[in-house]
Amino acid sequence: MLHTVENGYSSETESYEEVFAETPFAIATVHEQEQALETSAGETLTGNWEYITPFLPGESTEAEGEGLSPEAGEFSEITAELKDTLFRESLEQLADEALDAHSEQLAGEYGDRETRDLSAERLLNAHFEPLASEAEALLDRFFERMEGYRAESLTDLEIERISGEVPLTAIPMSPASEQFLGGLLRKAGKLVSGAVNLAKKGLAAVGKFALGPILQGLKKLGRFLLTHVVKNLIGRLPVSVQPLAQQLADRLYRALGETHEGEIEGHEQTESEGLPAAPDTARMEAEFDVNAAQLLFTPDEAEIEHLISSYGESEDYSSAADLDSARAQLVKELSRLQPGESAQPAMEQFIPLAVGSLWPIAKTAISLIGRPKVVSFIGRLLAGLMKNLIGPQGAALLGPAIADVGLRFFGFEAGEADPRTAVAEALAATAEETIHAVAEMPPHVLENETLLSEAVQEAFENAAASYFPNSAIKPELRESTEQHGMWARMPAESDSKRYAKYSDTMPVDVSPKVAGSVKTFGNATLADHLRDQHGHPEGRNFKGNVTLYQALPGTRGSTIARAEGFPVSQLHPLTPHAAGALLGPNAALGNRHTSAPYTASPQKLHVGQRLYRIHPPGGRHHHHVRPIHSELLINLLRGEIRIWLYLSEPLCQRIAADLSKGTNVVAAFKRLKPLIRRTGEALKLAISHHHLPPEILVVSETPNLDGKVHHWLRQAGHHLAHKIGEWADVQIAQYLRGHAEEFKRACASRHDGLTLRITMTRVPGLDLLRRMSEGKAAKHFSLAGWPQGSPAFHVAAHPGFAINRLRG
Repeated sequence: MLHTVENGYSSETESYEEVFAETPFAIATVHEQEQALETSAGETLTGNWEYITPFLPGESTEAEGEGLSPEAGEFSEITAELKDTLFRESLEQLADEALDAHSEQLAGEYGDRETRDLSAERLLNAHFEPLASEAEALLDRFFERMEGYRAESLTDLEIERISGEVPLTAIPMSPASEQFLGGLLRKAGKLVSGAVNLAKKGLAAVGKFALGPILQGLKKLGRFLLTHVVKNLIGRLPVSVQPLAQQLADRLYRALGETHEGEIEGHEQTESEGLPAAPDTARMEAEFDVNAAQLLFTPDEAEIEHLISSYGESEDYSSAADLDSARAQLVKELSRLQPGESAQPAMEQFIPLAVGSLWPIAKTAISLIGRPKVVSFIGRLLAGLMKNLIGPQGAALLGPAIADVGLRFFGFEAGEADPRTAVAEALAATAEETIHAVAEMPPHVLENETLLSEAVQEAFENAAASYFPNSAIKPELRESTEQHGMWARMPAESDSKRYAKYSDTMPVDVSPKVAGSVKTFGNATLADHLRDQHGHPEGRNFKGNVTLYQALPGTRGSTIARAEGFPVSQLHPLTPHAAGALLGPNAALGNRHTSAPYTASPQKLHVGQRLYRIHPPGGRHHHHVRPIHSELLINLLRGEIRIWLYLSEPLCQRIAADLSKGTNVVAAFKRLKPLIRRTGEALKLAISHHHLPPEILVVSETPNLDGKVHHWLRQAGHHLAHKIGEWADVQIAQYLRGHAEEFKRACASRHDGLTLRITMTRVPGLDLLRRMSEGKAAKHFSLAGWPQGSPAFHVAAHPGFAINRLRG
């Protein structure tokens, strides 16, 4: 029976020690049968302790959007207009530049954590100060240009022209800094456009004096955004994240009405979504946009000041360094244990930190994993599983094998090959990964002793199969056929482990058909990557090597790429399909689920997510080019759909070459069709997972702040995605046939690649969807024959990556 635990550890450990009869290790002394924990049948972990459900209430069936004010719809459209892919990328690049510029200073491990964090924060704030000052000066220059115009008479084209006349910076700055400034200026222009449009509709007053507070507020928001980048860089991660809608000012939130709150609470967790490895820059941009858009709906300067200061306030923060310290301490404690000593006290101390240092933590883990009783129970299970590896005997059994792989494949120094330390490192990694896996478990597992015990054992077996050599693991549990296959946490010389790397680099021979079927980040395929990044000729097999990586807390794709010395564009998600297609008998290395939100970008990873890099022999790679990209906007308020397709420079040139061959439009369309189809498939996938990525925007009366899929889109979205694909096919085919010269001119410009914008207006069926979103149509309707007809459309080609400029 489980006993109440004081101070996180029971003094009756020997009586209730949990040791499984089976371990993952193929060694006789480790494989001994042990007596199982005596428990009552059907006993659960609930007992007398309070269980607070971590999940939000089920979805309301009440009408969405009923009674919403006009402000809500306008706010929805403005926040959609503010989305900017290049601005979001600039935040990632600024972080990488800062880390590269100050890598030696930030790598210091002397002094206590608080002192190191404070020193790093001062260093990074000083690094970004010139950019913050230039951002404020840029907005001042923009406002000075605007003062010469009557604000209420401004048009979108005139605002764009004025923005184009404002110099970004008076001093030389890095490309990422200039990209950040350009994105900030575009956002400022869109805010002014939004203010003017609101005034024309009688929803807000606008003029020289009304624009002043907006632009002054934007200056402060921009500075605060850079301070958030600094906090993320030093690993100060917010413990909890509120829905974006709850960050709205009271006045606007009331305008959204109670149905918006119900929509937020209606999110269903249909599968494990994974624990984010690091903060998401898309969320950082979304928070900035929500606060910036509110400036238009906040007439009082004092309220604006309160809004801005609220955005700048710090939340409760946890530090990735806390986990680093806890990790190092766990290794020391495990390496010092003597035979017969229990690892339970060390595990109970480590478990809360292993979970609590993640951002944002799974709701289940917040409510359950930190409770002393569950911590004690899981700690006891883990201590029992690693019992026979404690002390000199266990080290002698497994230490040499671990040290041999480390020396042979990872270049560890001979002095680091102490058997007890090697085993302790592997056990600590195994325990940490086990805890992360358990933290993602649903509540019915966490509150039931039998289910939790089985989950811990399975997670421990999977983790041990990763961090111990195959030679020490039972054959049925091995992930690969390699004799010495093993993962090691990196960087090897530091306690700040940010990723793991697999010991063996595996040769691959990829056919064109296989490359075209393997999906990678950004709605692209492996074939797109091989063409764009390696200049691989079409129709030929690609022969090269694959190296595998795994994300740990505190990492983004660029963290791994920087440490390993290659561009982040070289990383791909190791999905089960990719592993099956590329790794053959070693495909089990990719048998880990990755939910849809983590297949959008290598900069947004979940803890434990596996990745691969495919490269020619010798590791050489082609020059970096911007990969293909697509975005979709469904605007119910305007009855409009827009699709933006960015074609990489190599793809653009191949299509232009096809169009130059007389009337060979078919070959050109054949190259574009997969990208069109994948745009519709991305919408279907997003609907299935109830979460829209930043590349899919929906504008309705209810602002789509957190990217949740509203009920009307879940009902009709799959059918609509199919129709969008049909319409886009027809429109692109007609465009290529009638405007081949325009396409070739855009492709021949000095810009890399080109952007196709497809605008569909008077879209049949969107009026019904709008009524559904407002609660004015039947909840259930037949899709048979819906919608009838085709939209009016316009397709245009623009040189370079122009999605952000063409958003409006």
